[in-house]
Amino acid sequence: MKFVVNLIVLAGLLSASLAAQAPNPDVTGRWLGAADTTDEAGTKRQEKQTLEIRLEDGKLNAYRLGKDGKLSAKMEVQQTGAKINVYFYLDFEGGEPLRWKLELKDGALVGTFSAQHHRPAKWIYDRVGAITLVKEK
Repeated sequence: MKFVVNLIVLAGLLSASLAAQAPNPDVTGRWLGAADTTDEAGTKRQEKQTLEIRLEDGKLNAYRLGKDGKLSAKMEVQQTGAKINVYFYLDFEGGEPLRWKLELKDGALVGTFSAQHHRPAKWIYDRVGAITLVKEK
């Protein structure tokens, strides 16, 4: 009986060790899509989104591509396996933290986009919604 328990514990430790060593999937490249957002007033918008994720000095960084085709300031990226979080603080008239909470599924980044203002009295509404991004070929 003790042998079986030790064998189960060893198998669990080995499995956890292998999972921890599994590499993160490659998410670098340019990702295109749209966020379907709804604010507190019920206004629905479709906001085009383009993110470029790069590996720079061994660390993932992301950039938004603006309407003018230029890349924005560097954004923070956190990746755990297939889950990716991208954060950016837009310091404009009171501030607006932006967040993309994504997961790589069937070759697409799927999740939510949120824009939450620090001065709701000025901007009135925050926006949150579903987003799907596909890799540019």
